[in-house]
Amino acid sequence: MSILSFRHKDTDLSSASTLLTTTFTNNGLDDPKGPLGLNLLQSPSEPLIDFIFVHGLGGGSRRTWSKTNSVTHYWPQEWLPKDPAFKNVRVHSFGYDSDWVKGKDNCLNIHHFGKSLLGEMSTSPCLGDATTPIVLIGHSMGGLVIKKAYMLARQNAAYKTLTERFHTIYFLATPHRGSDSAKLLNNILHIAYSSRAYVADLERGSGVIQAINDEFRNYSADIDLWSFYETQKLKLGVLNTLIVDPDSATLGYREEKQMPMHADHRSICKFEAPTDPNYVILRNALASTIQSISKLVLKSNEKTRHRQIKDLEQYLEVPEKLEDDLITTEDARMSGTCEWFSAKESYLKWSGFASEAPNVLWVTGRPAAGKSVLAGYAIGQLQKNNADCSYFFFKYGDKSKSRLSACLRSLAFQMACLNTQMRELLLEMQKEGIKFDNDNERTIWRTLFICGIFQTKLPRHYWIIDGLDECMNIASFFDAMLAKLDQSIPLRILIMSRQTPQLEKHFMSLGTHRVQHERISITDTLPDIKLLVEAKAKAVFLEDDEDRAALVEKVLGKSEGSFLWTVLVLSELSNSYGEEEINQTLEDMPRDMEPLYQRTLELMTHATGGRKLAKAILTWTTCATRPLTTKELDGALKLDVKDNFPKLEESILALCGHLVTVDKFGKVQMVHGTAREFLLNDDLDSEFAINKTEAHTRIARACLIYLTGEEMKPPRTSRRGAAMNIPGKRADFSVYACTAFSYHLAKANPLAKDVFVLVDNFLKSNVLSWIEVVAQSQNLIPLIRAAKNLRTYLNSCAAERSPLDRSMQTMRGWTTDFIRIVAKFADALTTSPSAIYSLILPFCPTESTIHRIANPGRRLSVVGLSNVHWDERLSCIDFHGGQTSAVCHGDEFFAVGLTTGTVALYHVTSCQEHKVLNHGEAVKILQFSSKTGLMASCGMKTIRIWDTCSGGLVHSFEAQHRFIGLAFDKSLLIAASSKNYLASWDLDNGGAQQPDRLWNDSSEDMNTRLSRTPCAISIAVSHKMLAVAYSGRPITLWDLEEDTYYGTCGKKLASGETSTHMVTALVFNPNPNIGLLAASYLDGELALLDPFDDQELESFRADCHTLAASPDGRLLAGGTGGGTIQIYEFDTLRLLYRVKSSNFFIKQLAFSRDSLQFSDIRGSHCNIWEPAVLLRDSVGDDSSEGTSTSFVDVVASDTKAKISAMVLHHKGDVVFCGKDDGSVSLYDLKTGAKVQTLYRHKSLIRSLTWWPQSDTIMSIDVSNGIFAWKIKMSQKEGWVAEKILFQSRLDCGKSIINVLPGEAAGKFILSTRDSDHLWNIDGQQEAARTYSDRPGIRKWIQHQQSPLHMICIEGAAARIYAWTDWSEIAVVRLTVDTRGLQLKNVITYMSGHRHRILLELSELDGSPATRSLHLLDAAPFSIDNFLANEASSEVDKVGKDRDKVSITKEDTAAAGALVSIPLLGTHLATLAQSVAHIVGLGDANQLVFLDSHSWVCSADLEGLSNSPVSYSRHFFVPYDWFAGIRDVICTVARRDVVFARNDDVAIIKGGLEYVEKVNAEMQLHAARLPETLE
Repeated sequence: MSILSFRHKDTDLSSASTLLTTTFTNNGLDDPKGPLGLNLLQSPSEPLIDFIFVHGLGGGSRRTWSKTNSVTHYWPQEWLPKDPAFKNVRVHSFGYDSDWVKGKDNCLNIHHFGKSLLGEMSTSPCLGDATTPIVLIGHSMGGLVIKKAYMLARQNAAYKTLTERFHTIYFLATPHRGSDSAKLLNNILHIAYSSRAYVADLERGSGVIQAINDEFRNYSADIDLWSFYETQKLKLGVLNTLIVDPDSATLGYREEKQMPMHADHRSICKFEAPTDPNYVILRNALASTIQSISKLVLKSNEKTRHRQIKDLEQYLEVPEKLEDDLITTEDARMSGTCEWFSAKESYLKWSGFASEAPNVLWVTGRPAAGKSVLAGYAIGQLQKNNADCSYFFFKYGDKSKSRLSACLRSLAFQMACLNTQMRELLLEMQKEGIKFDNDNERTIWRTLFICGIFQTKLPRHYWIIDGLDECMNIASFFDAMLAKLDQSIPLRILIMSRQTPQLEKHFMSLGTHRVQHERISITDTLPDIKLLVEAKAKAVFLEDDEDRAALVEKVLGKSEGSFLWTVLVLSELSNSYGEEEINQTLEDMPRDMEPLYQRTLELMTHATGGRKLAKAILTWTTCATRPLTTKELDGALKLDVKDNFPKLEESILALCGHLVTVDKFGKVQMVHGTAREFLLNDDLDSEFAINKTEAHTRIARACLIYLTGEEMKPPRTSRRGAAMNIPGKRADFSVYACTAFSYHLAKANPLAKDVFVLVDNFLKSNVLSWIEVVAQSQNLIPLIRAAKNLRTYLNSCAAERSPLDRSMQTMRGWTTDFIRIVAKFADALTTSPSAIYSLILPFCPTESTIHRIANPGRRLSVVGLSNVHWDERLSCIDFHGGQTSAVCHGDEFFAVGLTTGTVALYHVTSCQEHKVLNHGEAVKILQFSSKTGLMASCGMKTIRIWDTCSGGLVHSFEAQHRFIGLAFDKSLLIAASSKNYLASWDLDNGGAQQPDRLWNDSSEDMNTRLSRTPCAISIAVSHKMLAVAYSGRPITLWDLEEDTYYGTCGKKLASGETSTHMVTALVFNPNPNIGLLAASYLDGELALLDPFDDQELESFRADCHTLAASPDGRLLAGGTGGGTIQIYEFDTLRLLYRVKSSNFFIKQLAFSRDSLQFSDIRGSHCNIWEPAVLLRDSVGDDSSEGTSTSFVDVVASDTKAKISAMVLHHKGDVVFCGKDDGSVSLYDLKTGAKVQTLYRHKSLIRSLTWWPQSDTIMSIDVSNGIFAWKIKMSQKEGWVAEKILFQSRLDCGKSIINVLPGEAAGKFILSTRDSDHLWNIDGQQEAARTYSDRPGIRKWIQHQQSPLHMICIEGAAARIYAWTDWSEIAVVRLTVDTRGLQLKNVITYMSGHRHRILLELSELDGSPATRSLHLLDAAPFSIDNFLANEASSEVDKVGKDRDKVSITKEDTAAAGALVSIPLLGTHLATLAQSVAHIVGLGDANQLVFLDSHSWVCSADLEGLSNSPVSYSRHFFVPYDWFAGIRDVICTVARRDVVFARNDDVAIIKGGLEYVEKVNAEMQLHAARLPETLE
């Protein structure tokens, strides 16, 4: 509302205030003024633009925009949404307390209102995460509030994304230069009430107005500006006046659009009806803005869609040119052909979604009958009718197109391209880091379709699948997919294939209600073949049309429906001359394809030349994993045949024209699948017959010759520079050689000695550059495949070579190293592929194969690590405060529950602690909800639901009885009770409890509650089943969907009866396509059951008492009482992996969501394992078919005492380390070796402090025990703990979190969250101060200029104290925003002659990751500023003999006048978004830090003022170095970086010498990847 439009008051004001009164008619509205804050008025289904209406002085979020109190006059809410021009506009109003009459006396001004508006916009669920352009409309003072909010956003890098969305600002009678009426109002307020800061701001010529105007001009160029001004005077009693004159209501900018309105200050934003002329003017202006934005949005949306599709291509690993196969079929089809198919009744019913027609239409035909062309025609017909259609063409000769997994990923990608909801769903899965094995079709089906696409509102969709008979793994398509596909899903599937016995069996198993079979007959295709022959016959040399017609009939008579036969015959006829020769050729031409191919080979045999080249072309074309381009094949043949072929395409057609073709995309492929089958037939007697083993040996040899050649040589130095190492400079054959060599090697002849030598040379010379090339593709799967294939090749070679052969040992080492490199360094390699040469090798175990080939001249080295082999265990987390009791993995975090009631959350990627929750009682069960970020924790009495991101408690439910199982079914939480019923709560409905559901162990008396107590249970939401075991009973199955008894199952006795032995654990396979149940029995038997048919599939003694299944259903883990974990293949119970650790009883096992890691809990420990075998077996590859995965047996040594605190000696030669066993040890910084243990505490060391002047080490343990020892260095004894200075304990109930030594005063400060304590070096406490009303983290630092003073930094204030008597000298106010943050660290340093203080802040009581950085100039802290104050200090009045002082909030409010303003505001804020943890300060005040992707980086603090903000990236630190810890223990020692790694001190020497410049802004904008070091 305007300056002089105020709401009615019942109380008397004065004669002046009466003039300002207006009357409203209240039509039942409770709040005619409108609510405060940001309010959503209208939200369309697909918003493209956001409007925000901001009222003026004395107005309201509703009242300002309403002519009356009637809701019908509230035009932003009632009129705009009904206007078609505004159908995609989301409308908000913003209210703030500008009520000068009823509002409380406050000091708020325009700055605070603008800050509030900006804050609400950034945190709004609608606005915060959106990308829509924003239009702001402000009336009167509201326009100034908008301007201030916009400027504040522009000045803070944290709002950069939001600022870029500001598009247009509408000013309605905004007093840009103030208003004389404001002065009148302010005078009235002085008399009747009290002044308001925001009213004074509006006075003409006020400093605030002037400052806003001057500053706004600097930021206004990027936005559109509209200024509407009043031309009518507002009647105020006997006075008429313009509240805001035109000069003040306009900015005067060249780009500003100015509009006069026939209205006064009040009616400029209130209207009688949509036909009001003033409304029409404003409405049309707003509509023009929408129109201009819509054009930009549509263009931007197209760019966004293009980017999203690129992201999906990478996520789903689909080729860029999916349409190539469709284009090829369309080119092959002649106009007028295939039209018979669209008239078929079966097709019409299928495509029309007829209710009686099955969802699947199977069309079969003979080989070369034109099935692929027919599929292309069907696709074209559907697309012509604007139907959503996805397709896939199986190609046996192309490995990327012969796998069912590739088909499914392609179909999902195409569906997402066509549908926004599906696209956003898959992109959200990518963002959440949901991974799946790209070669595991069952996982893909479950993840992408069952749990993804089919859960959306799917419009009618068609799948066209051609060549299913060429798919390598057909069974899964039927058993796991088609047979279980929900018939209600609006999906129609057309399948083209040959009619093989295997396919016929599978289709028959589906039943006629699911599939209809249509056969392509000769009669169907004869008209199409006739059109083809008539067209091609024109090229045959004949006398007249009569002869040509006769030829057509002869060809048709012999064709028997085969298009390929027809094409080949016509091609040969076109080379015949004379009627007799044509007739003879036609007579000699065999009717079937095989004899035709045989005839072609005979002709090739009699050719005068080119047979060697022809054989090579046939070899590569039949056995390559995909069709090669002519350029790729040219490169391959140069290496294979050792010759050049300038006109290769012409040579291919001349030598192999009837068997091999080159398509329009330049790809060389067999003319038909039958031609490949013919050439690979073992019974074929021809020099051109292809022996598979010989062919693969030949191809592998050529690939390896390339990989060991000059192009693939690594750089001579660690720096990249050679031109040939640039991807664009490599040969076209490079990509194929790098990705496919191992496939061919696995199938090669193991007796080929030259190939073995090439493999050996490759692994000893160019393997690192190969890894770099693979990493440049951003896909490291080829490394895993190479490991599998190399293992297969080695097994083949084992019969001929000794296992002690050095080359064999090297190769076997690489089978492990390839997988470990992917697991440990994937992020580093994809970020910087060249890191493999110098930055990754030093972090590999010393006995690993990759470490042994390292270049000895590299400058970066890692010393101090004791691990000589790859460690299968990522981390061992020790919970000193209690026993572990539950473990579970979610999408982003995994959780460990303790008997103390604590639940610790860790990041799944880095295993770093995220948050610690308190359940309130011993935790029995943990369960994550997929994709929602929710987790349930269950004890004996309560179930609590947590938001894992924020750590907030969402719901708390009382447990009537003990619960023994938890599961999430979408928004429903299901809990299985020991009293044989299911309790459930609807989390989407406020946690409303649903009726309990009883289960029973028979079909009789199903409503009677059982009295038996279950001994094991498994809830399978994916199967809608419950399995329950009771002592002395078979396993009971309960149907959750029908809520009825299903039957029993169990292992079978010799008699055939079902066992009633006691079951210790049950687990369903979580994959809905694998209906299996695993059960472990008390007698040690492990049984694999088909519960639905009550069959025992496998059974043997395993002694597993606890079981867990991997989420993809591939693996089963079992834990034994002796501390051994066994991993089985779930569907066969084949043992894959076994690891023996400690003898502690394994309580529980859990797999990570990607099934590549698993955890166990035992005693007070949680172990996280990442065996190489899990990663290796997660990638399918048909090259290894028929080979068994070797069993891996591992013994893991128990972990040693871990380093928990570290401090450098001031000379930098040694480092002191405190450990979790209470010991304090000394390590040599040159070698990283432990020198000796100095002394011991009885519990974990929390803090170490070094006193350099007195050579004293002070240590503090978790029980607040304090030791101070004098350390001595002697030539004879070395470093020794000479004597103990004192041993004491701080008894205050809270842990010590900060220590500050004051050597000059001989005192030190101990700080807890609740109190600070001043002690002397004799171990006596001199004083204490408590902070009862504001417990929190305070950081004490030594004053930089005065050794007799110290500084305490807390929140937005810094206090300076004297060491002598702890008296407060002064307070400096810090203008830093610490809301939701807490101090993490304070670093002081010198920049030239200037002192600096760097504040590092983290999330309040949350993640330890750095959230904010602030750099302060220490000049305001100078002691010289406070000498006068110190002389007259009021502290002396309090007395120096006090032992305890209570400090309250008023002390902070009374902060002194001096203010320290942060330096490098926006630049440092930009840098801070990349910082996860500050390591320390290097040379020349380099800020060394760990970024959010585990790279050690540095930034020149003094050079940050330059734009753009940049920093240097140096080297990558493996995530497992920080696994299981909350705080990263590290420091900088001269030019080295030192990390604590378990019980080792790892020193990275020369690491900062490797420099890669990074643009901080581009890094943040690039992907906004999830942080992993939080």
